[in-house]
Parts: sequence; C-alpha cells; structure tokens
Amino acid sequence: MRYKANFYPFHGFKLTRLLWLCSLLLAPQCVMGAQESLQSLLQQLSERGRLQVADAQIYDLPVTQTFYARHDHNPAWTRPRAIEELATAIDQAWREGMNGQDYHQRQVQGLLDGSLELTVSEQDLLLTDALVRLTYHYALGKVDPKKYAPSWNFDRNLPTVDPVSWIGEVLETGGIGVGLAQLKPRSPIYQGLVQALARYRRIAAEGGWNSIADGPTLRAGDRGFRVARLRQRLQAEDEGLAVASREPDYFDADLERALVRFQNRHRLDADGLAGRQTLAAMNVPVAQRIGQIRVNLERARVLRDIPPNAVVVDIAGFEVSLWRDGHRLLRSRAQVGRPYRSTPVFSDSITYIEFNPTWTVPPTIFRNDVLPAIKRDPGYLQRKNMQVLTMSGVEVDPASVDWQLYPGRGFPYMIRQRPGPQNALGRLKIMFPNEHMVYLHDTPSRELFNRSERTFSSGCIRVEHVERLAELLLDDPGNWDLAAIDATIEGRQTRRASLRQPVPIYLAYWTVEVQDDGEVQFKRDPYDRDTRLLEVLDMPLVPDARRLDRAVDQG
Repeated sequence: MRYKANFYPFHGFKLTRLLWLCSLLLAPQCVMGAQESLQSLLQQLSERGRLQVADAQIYDLPVTQTFYARHDHNPAWTRPRAIEELATAIDQAWREGMNGQDYHQRQVQGLLDGSLELTVSEQDLLLTDALVRLTYHYALGKVDPKKYAPSWNFDRNLPTVDPVSWIGEVLETGGIGVGLAQLKPRSPIYQGLVQALARYRRIAAEGGWNSIADGPTLRAGDRGFRVARLRQRLQAEDEGLAVASREPDYFDADLERALVRFQNRHRLDADGLAGRQTLAAMNVPVAQRIGQIRVNLERARVLRDIPPNAVVVDIAGFEVSLWRDGHRLLRSRAQVGRPYRSTPVFSDSITYIEFNPTWTVPPTIFRNDVLPAIKRDPGYLQRKNMQVLTMSGVEVDPASVDWQLYPGRGFPYMIRQRPGPQNALGRLKIMFPNEHMVYLHDTPSRELFNRSERTFSSGCIRVEHVERLAELLLDDPGNWDLAAIDATIEGRQTRRASLRQPVPIYLAYWTVEVQDDGEVQFKRDPYDRDTRLLEVLDMPLVPDARRLDRAVDQG
C-alpha cells in the first residue's frame, strides 16, 4: 500500500484515518500488513547496515531498532500534524546552523506537498530516522569532538531520559519542537550565536559586502576610492559602524571611530588604521563568516552548558574569565600555545595555587628547546637559573654531564628552574593537575599581552591578571587578599595554598563570541580548526552507532 501525503493542515489525519478505516473494514489484516512490512524493512536494515528510501540513506541505529521493537513494529507517525511538526523542527535546525539534508529535509517536504509517494512503512521509517538524527545531534552534536581533539573529556550533562521512550512520547502526545528544545543548550552563548547566524544570513541575502583592494594603509585625512569602499564595507555589516557622509571618499573622524569599533570586534589592534591585518579581516566574505558561526554553534551543542561557577579559558580569544553565580567577575588577557604546541581542549578542577614555583622542564620542551640550547651555550643553565637533578631529586653538577651524549630521549636527569623573576612560570601558578602538564601561570614576558594575537607558550596559559585571579579563586579575604599574595611572593619561598572548594575549569575553543549587547566578535582561528569542522558539518551524515549505543545505555 502506498500513501501520498498532501500539504494542508490535517494531512496527518488522513494517514490516521486511513489506518483506522483499514482496521475497521479489513479487520487486522491492514495493520498486520504494516507491521510485517516495517519488520521486513528493519530486518533488511539490520542485515545490510543501511537502506535507501526515496534517495535518503537510512542507517541501522540501535535507537531506531529498539524504538520499533518496543512498539511491536507498528507505524508510529499516525498523529495528525506530526509530519508538519517535524518539518518545522528541521527548518529550525537549519536556523541553528545544522544541515537540513541530514534530516531528510527534501523528502519530508515532498511528503508534505504531495510530490513524494511512499508506502506507510517506508514513510514511517524515514520520518523516525529524521527525528532520531535530530535528537542525536541536539543531545550529542554531529561531530564527535574526540576525533578532532583527543584531549576532549567534557562532562556532557545530558538529559537523564531514555531516548527511545522520549521519541515515543513526543510522537504520541505532540510537541516535537518543544521536546527538541529541551535537548538544546540553554546557554546565552548558544542563543546569541543563533541570532548572529540569522543576522549574517540576512546580510548575505542583501548582497553581502564589497572587498577593498590592496594598497597603502588608509588613515584619517586620506581621500580616494578605497576610502569610499571602506565606508561601504563597514555600513554593509552594521549601519551603526559608519555614518553617511557628504564626502564618502574622505576618511573623517566618524569613519576612524567606526574602524576602531570594527577592530575591537575582530580582536585586532585598535589603531584606527586600515592596514594589512584589518583589510584581511574586512575581506573575509560573508559566507565564510556564516560558516564560522555555524562551526561555533556546533561547538556549543557539543560543549553544552558550563556551570555558573567556573574558570573558562577562551583559547582562540586569548583570554581567561572567572564566573561566579553566572556573572563574570574577572576577564583577563592570556597567552596560549603556539600552533605547533597548541593548548589542549579539556576540562578539570582547580585545586591549589603555588607561589614562587619551580619549573620542571617537560620532556618535549627539553628535547626541542633546552637541550639544543645547552649544547650551543654551556652557560645557558646558569643564566636561566636552572639546576640538574636526578630523578630522585638529588642535584647534579652540570659540568659532570656529557650533554653531547644524549640525543634528547633517554636523558637520565630532569631540569628544574628555581623560583625567581625570570622563572618561566612567573610568580605563581594555578594548578589543576592533568596528564597534559598544562596550567595557568604568571609570566616574565608580560609585554606580549599587548599583542592582538597571543600564541607564545608551549601549551600552558599565561594570565595577565593572575594575582587577582588567585585572590578570587582562594576566596578567603581574611588570609589571602592581594596584600597577602604580594607579601608571599616577595618572600621568595615556594608555598602552596589550597582552594576551599575545587573550581571547574574549561579550556574551550571559540572563534565567534556574542556580547551581552548582541555585538558579534569574530576571532582568528590560530589552530586552523574551523575549516575542517565546517567540512564535516556539511558532509553527508554517517552516524557513529557507538555513540548512539552509549546514549541508549545512559537513558
């Protein structure tokens, strides 16, 4: 039996009524036929691993098989308006940066407008597969973060519901959109990105913006065609960025202020000059900005909700924030790992702070940096205030070590830098012990905080206002105010202070940020991760059945 849905408000009622009439007129044969047909399709699905229905790929997923088994292989899409609700949900997913074809958007629309005919069983399986995929992507994300960030260990805080029962409930009672909304991230980050995506899609629909030709740096007082293009470019993205002028080709004070605002939005040096870096940011097409927003929406779905009390390291934004009760108490500039020694993405808990720390050189830095320096310069260790220790901590005379003997691996000693103003960790470090040997710390290279792009470390995070961050984390004004912290540092003795309660820390990678006032800030992609993630988002879906298995088990 083939069924052709029609696009009007009660198309779903036709299917329900058809099945009901079959049950009355043909006794149980029609319903039994649908059961047998669905069972046959599911058996084929299990044997082959996939099926094609109307050019749509249906995968053998544990959620789908379990769902129909619990429902005795009866058709599930019998409620009036259910298909319309699904179509609306797919459209909403597109508005949130997801790929509509992952959810059979074209086929679902074909069922609605009557251009696609399927058997009852084929239609049911197609629709269920679309809803499973939507559920899966809202709860877990499309892209498995561990495939691209092996260090990923975030606690997902998934809703404690059985996905199979949940799907059955929303189909029976209605409210597919409401149900899916419960699975989405509820953070302001996510909502801000959704609004930003709509805004930049509108800009694209209106023609986007022009590019500005290469040439000399543009500055206040300049005239010419490139100045007029600069004004047009700013206005195309935001009318508030540059006011109209009787002399559009003249670089006036209003244009300079607008340019500074643009530079601040894009984390550039806010010098009011349209130089090479600024023009490069301006010449990024609007389609690329839309892709950038979509990538960060996916990151938000995967990261989900950060607790109200936490430290958040924005790696791409080069900053550290402390949040308490959902309010940001501190925002500090930071330096992160160089691209070839990138800061990992993971979460942990801050437990203690160490003042006047020593620094034990990690093996990678020893092999790649320190050992070659020692071989070139015998006085390197003394100048850097470093000592050579056995693995049990006994100091060794550097002159007794044949440095040329060691290629880097198999070195039987460790190198430790004593406390002091030139210590690589500065005056204090904030510890969340982890396998990556990464932590927050001070730095003697404080002048680098003035750079707009701050990829200077070997993976750790250097924090500009680290003493203030330590004070807030210790949260003990009677014993650990700024004066006490400064006095401890001046004492030059290594000392440890434990936090009253561990504080969660999240090292995350965001290349778009939406401010409280709705202002969209685009950041550079220092580790070149956006392009690959966008490619995967737009690829045809091949679900990870193991992740779905885990989701079913958790439910």
